[in-house]
Amino acid sequence: MSISQLEMFMRLLLAASVGGIIGFERELKGRDAGVRTHTLVSLGAAILTMTQLEASSWLLEFARNNPELSHVLSSDITRLTAQIVNGIGFLGAGTIIVSKRTVTGLTTAASIWAVASLGIAVGMGYYFMAIASTFIMLIVLRIVKSLFKIDRTKQLEIKYKSRDETLKFLNKSFKDNHITIVSTDHSITYFEDGSTICEDLYTLHLPVNFNMMRYISNVGTYKNIMKINTIKTRFDN
Repeated sequence: MSISQLEMFMRLLLAASVGGIIGFERELKGRDAGVRTHTLVSLGAAILTMTQLEASSWLLEFARNNPELSHVLSSDITRLTAQIVNGIGFLGAGTIIVSKRTVTGLTTAASIWAVASLGIAVGMGYYFMAIASTFIMLIVLRIVKSLFKIDRTKQLEIKYKSRDETLKFLNKSFKDNHITIVSTDHSITYFEDGSTICEDLYTLHLPVNFNMMRYISNVGTYKNIMKINTIKTRFDN
């Protein structure tokens, strides 16, 4: 049965709304893919889904009116929606950034993919499923992480001179503060006058209730250290 114009408008409006709600949460977190991106993804998914439903309805009606041609007609409702899910994967991949062993944007990519499914659900007319799923997604994005937050791994970037002397100081500092070195990336720049500048990236496992800002302030006063800063290491953003 064909969808009425009012029903079609309501589905489009609801699809845009549920997508916008999730996008608003992402925008509050400062993500590039915010309200507009998520709204358009959900709306687009609903449009394509309803287009598929309308096409299927038209084919069914045509087959009823022309039974002699029914054997050459076919329509798979799931085919177009499957292509939506696959296509959204490319959009989500664009929000993932890998830099200096840090991965950001995974949660935003997942939210874009999930928002497409919300649009499909609305387009199919499964309103309760779409609204309930939106509520659950908001819980996952806003509450779950705070309940299971484990943030004891940090990346520390240090630029310094006098390599041997400074490394001895840093290793002693880590040991005195009960800091475990998970991994280290070293980089050395050589100058024509024979001097060198080192830039190391440490991935550190910190003790409970460790004050990183205080630690940086203390270590940063060492004579050979030129720059020291932390790098965000969250893999779920």
